[in-house]
Amino acid sequence: MTLATSGSLARRTAAEDTHDGPRRRVGPLAALDGRLPGAHDLLLVQCPSSLRPLAGGGLPDWARTVLRAHPWVTVARAPTVVGTPADLPHPTRCTRDTTAAPEHWIPVTVRGPRPGQRLDALVPWAAVARTLRPEQLVGRRELLTAERLAQVPALALLPEVGRLVAEHRMPWGPIGAVGYELGSGVPVAGPLSPLRLVLRTPQPVSRRDALHLRRALSKLPVPVQAELETRHGAVLLAEYAAAPPTLTLLTTDGPREVHDPWFPRGLERPVSR
Repeated sequence: MTLATSGSLARRTAAEDTHDGPRRRVGPLAALDGRLPGAHDLLLVQCPSSLRPLAGGGLPDWARTVLRAHPWVTVARAPTVVGTPADLPHPTRCTRDTTAAPEHWIPVTVRGPRPGQRLDALVPWAAVARTLRPEQLVGRRELLTAERLAQVPALALLPEVGRLVAEHRMPWGPIGAVGYELGSGVPVAGPLSPLRLVLRTPQPVSRRDALHLRRALSKLPVPVQAELETRHGAVLLAEYAAAPPTLTLLTTDGPREVHDPWFPRGLERPVSR
């Protein structure tokens, strides 16, 4: 991953606000407006110094550098901590808003400057200035230059993916490197980046429809990795379409082995790691 700004959204931020639109109110009532963020949402952090690494200690130097330049983090699929985390008996409040009450701590991941470099952390909900869901990112492709679209096939193919998914009437959005670039403006996607998608499926999807969509997506000239997001967690589209007797459901409490991702009542045991 590179933090260079040539040919990308980030190059244009000095001339225009690419994150226009209403922002969250930061303060003691911040946790009361709307829902808490979900997995794959992007958060614009009001004060990055409020992040607390899950492993303990302070933020590494690379994370401080990244967050100073681009204070965007990705919500992880992990439990939200209510109150004070066990390892933070005296949590530091947001220095830019001394009245903030960090009652909810959101699990997030910080992208590092090197491929695969990640930091798992908690951020107080009161310090979040804006939330972007994957569904909100598709339209931001129009802000990219023709040069950038030519460099990254996964970005260029978003309209075609939209047409394929539209046949199944599923709300969807890009996640991973493509989603992060569209939301933050940082050119982290590369020529070989896969296109990762989340498909909102609160109601059951037939195996036939899943197989049809998987085959259509597999014909695209870039690798596509799609998740079906149910009310209980996510299951990989490719796995569900293959119709195995049990599936791995990705939940906030870890992966679970289930028969039905929409009604996970029968076999529900953790997947051994």
